[in-house]
Amino acid sequence: MRVFALRGLLALALAIGPAFTAAARDTLEQVRDRGVLRCGISTSGVGLASVTADGRWQGYFVDMCRAVAAATAGGADNIEILEVSAQNRFDAVRSGAVDVTMDGTTWTLQRDATFGVDFPMVYLYDGQGFMAHRSLGASRLSEVDEASVCVIEGTTTVHNLEKWIDRTGARMTVKRLRSTEGALSAFFNHHCDLLTNDRIGLFAQRLLNAPRVSDYVVFPDVISKEPVGPMVRDGDPRWFELVRWVFFVTLIADEKGITSENHPTFGDSTDPEVRKLLGLSPGIGAGLGLDDGWALRVIGEVGSFGEIYDRTLGEGSRLRIDRGLNDLWHRGGLFYPPPLGG
Repeated sequence: MRVFALRGLLALALAIGPAFTAAARDTLEQVRDRGVLRCGISTSGVGLASVTADGRWQGYFVDMCRAVAAATAGGADNIEILEVSAQNRFDAVRSGAVDVTMDGTTWTLQRDATFGVDFPMVYLYDGQGFMAHRSLGASRLSEVDEASVCVIEGTTTVHNLEKWIDRTGARMTVKRLRSTEGALSAFFNHHCDLLTNDRIGLFAQRLLNAPRVSDYVVFPDVISKEPVGPMVRDGDPRWFELVRWVFFVTLIADEKGITSENHPTFGDSTDPEVRKLLGLSPGIGAGLGLDDGWALRVIGEVGSFGEIYDRTLGEGSRLRIDRGLNDLWHRGGLFYPPPLGG
C-alpha cells in the first residue's frame, strides 16, 4: 500500500485538463495498466479512515478501497491512497487524479447531476448528529438552551445545520471551519460548545482526538439523512457498475454466511448463487470485463460486509457501534443486495 500527497498529482491533472480526463476515460484499463488503484480518502477518524503510528491507513473506507483493488488491480494491497479534503474531493474525481473516492460524501441530487461525478451506491447509512462538552450539562439537543457549534465549510453538514436552525428556531452561533482538522481543533480547545458532523464520524473523532473521551458526549439526536457513498467520474459506465458490484458481493457474502476464513468450505455448495460468487460456475466476470475469480478475491482478501463493518466500526472495533440501518434487510437494516442472476 502506497500513500501520496494529493496536491501535486491533482495540480498536474488540473493543468492537463480535458486531455487527462479523456485519457483516463476507461478507468479499468488504466488501473490494469498501472497495476494499482488510486483511491482518494479523507482522514475521518478511527474506524473510518486514520493513519497508524507507522504510517498505515486503516478503517472502513480503506477496506472499501482494498475491495475494489482486489477485484481490479490483482490484490487488495495494490492501492495508492491520495488524501483528499472537503474542498478538493470533487476535483480529484473529475480530473482523474483518483480512480475512486471512498470517504463520507453524502449522495445528493445536486452533486449527482451537476458535479461531474457519479455515486454507484450507498455503502453507509448515517445521520448528522452533535457532540458536546460534558461540562455543558446536556445529553441531547432539547437540553441545550444556547450554544455555539463548529461545522466544516463546503459540506452538506452546513446546509443541514442552517435549515434545522431556521426550522426549529434554535439559538445557535455557527462557526465555520475550512477543514476537519480545523473544526476538531476549535471544538476540543473550547472555541465552540458543540461539533456537528455525521454521527459515526463523531464517535471516531472523539475516540481519536479527544483529550479525554469521557469529557464528551455524542447526542442521540439526528437531524438529517446521510446516505454516504463512493464517487467515480461521470461517463465511465463500466467502472461505475464495477465499483457498485464489488460492494454488492460483500453484502451477498454476508447474506450467505461466507467469510474470508470459511469460503473454502463452500466448494461443494449446490447453491447456484454461491457457486457463481466464488467463481465455481462461470459468468460473474464477463459483463464487467473481469475474470470469474474477482469476487472470491474480494471476499478472501477483504471479507464480507459483516466482517468489514465489525472490525472497523462494530463489535470487533474500538467504537462498538451497532449495525442498525447498516444491517441486512432481513435483520432490520437497509441493505438489500440484488441477486447475481443467471
